[in-house]
Amino acid sequence: MLIDYFRRIEEIVSSFPAIISSEISFDHRTHNIGFVKGVLTFHDGSELHFKEFVKVGDVTVKYKYAYHYQKEGRLIFRYDNHPIPLKDIPQCHKHLLSEENILESTVPCIEDVLKETLLFLSSWNKLR
Repeated sequence: MLIDYFRRIEEIVSSFPAIISSEISFDHRTHNIGFVKGVLTFHDGSELHFKEFVKVGDVTVKYKYAYHYQKEGRLIFRYDNHPIPLKDIPQCHKHLLSEENILESTVPCIEDVLKETLLFLSSWNKLR
């Protein structure tokens, strides 16, 4: 089942036309627990850095995740579940344009993050 999950990530990434290059690595820890990380580069030079530590079964559990989208080294958005010490921040959250602008979120999937990235790319092109 983990191999199917990893294969699905590859299919999703390869189906997005704005991606010009991808570097993805998959690490099988057990038959249903694994780690995937990657960097996707888009036609405008922006990048999506992502990682997922998952357990795949009847329900997929993401123990740790981060989806960090940046352009010219500046944060556009990032989803993660990394705890933020001394702040009343939900476990699942989204950073917008800075480390300080944080919103509660649900656990995203790579497909939804890529769709959001494409929305940013299309709005960026309209501003030009």
